[in-house]
Amino acid sequence: MENIRISVSEGGRDDGLSIVRVDGVIDTLTATQLEEVLDRTYKRGRYKVILDLAGVDYISSAGWGIFISRIKEVRENGGDIKLANLVPNVYEIYELLEFDNILGAYDNVNAARAGFSGSPESKPEKKKSP
Repeated sequence: MENIRISVSEGGRDDGLSIVRVDGVIDTLTATQLEEVLDRTYKRGRYKVILDLAGVDYISSAGWGIFISRIKEVRENGGDIKLANLVPNVYEIYELLEFDNILGAYDNVNAARAGFSGSPESKPEKKKSP
């Protein structure tokens, strides 16, 4: 049984920012749904993406692979992928996999949005594992 809900909200045309809210688990059964949503987003030229993962308590290797599989293309098009609202056990895996060297993780969506501005106060959060 699939256990994922995905919704997308978009800012104005000028900022090109899309917020993808995910709830449930991201595993081999559900990862393709998320990948399809992200692909549609990129095809519309929206390369600034915030993944709001507040409702995600598990991400398999297939899920993590989706986040980084197109990061080069996204960045070549002036965008980035920022993660927001990681729950502690997901954040711990994010650090163990050393994805903190590739993708920024932020405490909330507003901080991730500020991360696109490039200001010094908008740096990714360095959380301590519980």
